[in-house]
Amino acid sequence: MDRRFLVATLGLLGPLLGLWIAVAPFSRPLPGGAPYGLTETPEVQCRSPLSGSFAEDRPVAQVFTTPGSQVGDPTVDVSVDCTARARFRLVLGVTLLLATATAARRLRRVSPV
Repeated sequence: MDRRFLVATLGLLGPLLGLWIAVAPFSRPLPGGAPYGLTETPEVQCRSPLSGSFAEDRPVAQVFTTPGSQVGDPTVDVSVDCTARARFRLVLGVTLLLATATAARRLRRVSPV
C-alpha cells in the first residue's frame, strides 16, 4: 500500500469519524417495549454528546408494561439516562480525532512527498 495514500486516508477519515462520534445525536434502546415488530426496536433519542455531556440528558418515553403489547394497553413513563453514554462518546470521539490528526501529521513529516 502506498504510504501517501495511507496518510491521506488516515488524515481525512480519522478526524471525520471522531467528529461524527463526538457530535452526532444518538439513540438508546428503551427498557420495556412497544408493539411487537421485527423491524422496530423501541428507542429514545438522546441529544448530541457535546450538549448531553455537560447538562443532564434524561429523555422520557412511554413504554408498555406487558410483553406482546397491543395498541391501547397500559403504558408507563420511563426516563433513560443518556449522560454517561454522551460523555463516553465525547471522550472517544475527541481522542480519535486527536490521535489520528497527530498520527497523520507525524506520518506526513516522515514520508517523502
